[in-house]
Amino acid sequence: MELKNNVDDEYFESYFDLSVHELMLKDKPRTLSYKFAIELNSIDFKDKVVIDVGAGTGILSMFAAKAGAKKVYAVEGSLMATYCQMLVDSNGFSETIKVIHKRMEDITNEIEDEKVDIIISEWMGFYLFHESMLESVLYARDRYLKPKSGIMFPSRADLFLAPVNLDSYMNKKVNFWNDVYGFDFSVLANPAFESLPAPLVEHLEKDQLVLKEKTILQVDFNTVKIKELEDIIIDKIDFVFPSDKKPKEIHGFCIWFSCYFDGSKKTIELSTAPGAPETHWKQTTILMPQGIQLEGGETMTCRLQMKQDEENRRRYELNFEFPDDE
Repeated sequence: MELKNNVDDEYFESYFDLSVHELMLKDKPRTLSYKFAIELNSIDFKDKVVIDVGAGTGILSMFAAKAGAKKVYAVEGSLMATYCQMLVDSNGFSETIKVIHKRMEDITNEIEDEKVDIIISEWMGFYLFHESMLESVLYARDRYLKPKSGIMFPSRADLFLAPVNLDSYMNKKVNFWNDVYGFDFSVLANPAFESLPAPLVEHLEKDQLVLKEKTILQVDFNTVKIKELEDIIIDKIDFVFPSDKKPKEIHGFCIWFSCYFDGSKKTIELSTAPGAPETHWKQTTILMPQGIQLEGGETMTCRLQMKQDEENRRRYELNFEFPDDE
């Protein structure tokens, strides 16, 4: 229990940092997706009660209040709650938005309504699950959301996987050592590769995908259980290299996600795909120890496991394997 509390303390302390919130607010695809999802589905928010889990600056709470929500509970576990209250007051929402400086799981009687109509939250991390904030959102859902008519924003998500070619990145970070001002520094190439971040979080372009992506996981936030997120195993992911396609080296496998806001009037998609407008999530790439090159018509089968770290449940261990042919 002490370990869990220490991990959570560090997590919430990291969000009492204006640069973190500046990064997120300047992420237009992210912030505008929430804005449009709420505005274009204002009928869902009119005279409704909302919980904003992990409110931060309160921007999502303000979108909800502006859309006509009767009451918004802005729950923020970090000291950012102090600034959130100031922003709520200075923007004239103090009658509608109640800022609660507590972790979602620690709330007792601060939420006066027995059940709420909508839960909004920007909880997503790298490869969707990093930071495990979804646990707090699902706790709020199970404790406070109306069971039949309640709305989750975002409502669902898809996780994608594709093999990628990173020639330009590898040339800059690894192959650079092969010729340094005319000298052979290639003995440093392997240490340079081994020092690369694992996993690698970088923005990729669509033309870096060697093959079309596969949808490897679909999550419905109305029904998914916390237990299901502890150890996610995706077996038998098949990629077939077309016979008419020129072979291209595969350096790793890229993971990204799309979240969907299913409103009464319109569904809004927030995409973090390669080639889409860049977000602060970028894409997550699992690098291979050495490049892979497929021939035309060849099939590659892989397996992905995402397991919560036993010592830090806000992180996942990503294990990527190529099962032996049966």
